[in-house]
Amino acid sequence: MLAIKNILLLLDKELNNQNALQRAMQICKEQEANLFVSSYTYNHACEEGSLSDLELRHDLKALLLEQTQQWAEALLKEFYLPKDTPLSICWRKHAYQAVMDNSEELSFDLVIKSSAKHHGIVNRVLHHQDWNLLKFCPAPLLLVKEKLAWESRNIVVAVDATSLDDAHSVINEHIFEFSELINRNNNYQVHLANSYPMMSLTLASLPDTPIPEDLQQYVVNQHQDACEAIANRYNIPAQNMHIREGEPDEVITHTAEELDADVILVGMISQGDVQSIILGSTVEQVLDSTICDVLAIKLQDGVRNLSEEEDGIKQA
Repeated sequence: MLAIKNILLLLDKELNNQNALQRAMQICKEQEANLFVSSYTYNHACEEGSLSDLELRHDLKALLLEQTQQWAEALLKEFYLPKDTPLSICWRKHAYQAVMDNSEELSFDLVIKSSAKHHGIVNRVLHHQDWNLLKFCPAPLLLVKEKLAWESRNIVVAVDATSLDDAHSVINEHIFEFSELINRNNNYQVHLANSYPMMSLTLASLPDTPIPEDLQQYVVNQHQDACEAIANRYNIPAQNMHIREGEPDEVITHTAEELDADVILVGMISQGDVQSIILGSTVEQVLDSTICDVLAIKLQDGVRNLSEEEDGIKQA
């Protein structure tokens, strides 16, 4: 039985939006999962080489940690979380470092965090907590936007249906595993979003290349057939397939907007080149432009497969 067993909620003091807390409570209830909460704080003045007074540095660090602890405890109390909810405060500068600290002793199946608003590459670079977390988070990452609750019950699953490489095939499997898990009680509608290029524009940059009249339809048919195969495998009805011309991030965002989707599931495959670092990956571009939550799933991510003993305990 597939399951999300352990969820880490990461609270960010710098954000006004703490909708991730409510989202974590909703998902924990639906998945019968364990919730762990963490936050982080840091000040360079407390490090060696800054203030010369060692005692002052220690006192300042202790004060900052205590302030963050009190802030987080007040927030949990405001949302009526049990007093015994595990809470840890990390002395870390970056969000992904706090997640990795928490992951040393316990493996998490999902990390949830409220998302900062990014407007273009400059803002994204200057406020890079989410960007770095996307790249280095050791578990699937749900970045929560402004919706207070998942109410439309529509999930958009973004796939590269025609890719032949193994990495995309594995990513697609992970994405649909998570969509099936979220929809395990059939409370949601799963929608498949896939984009295809306009071939006349692609080949226009090659002036000596003849463009067959039926090339565009051939491309459309390829994507249609590939999407139908995926849809049949994961029991997605034909009316929930959205195969559209355009850039992947634009097609995904527009589909989610039309459906008033609660969450977009999208895969991340690191390209490792300069262009991807400057422009950001598809998931980063989607995150910048959409108003719904984004669940980013990397190649190494997969849904926990409970042992028979754990499965029995969960069903009891």
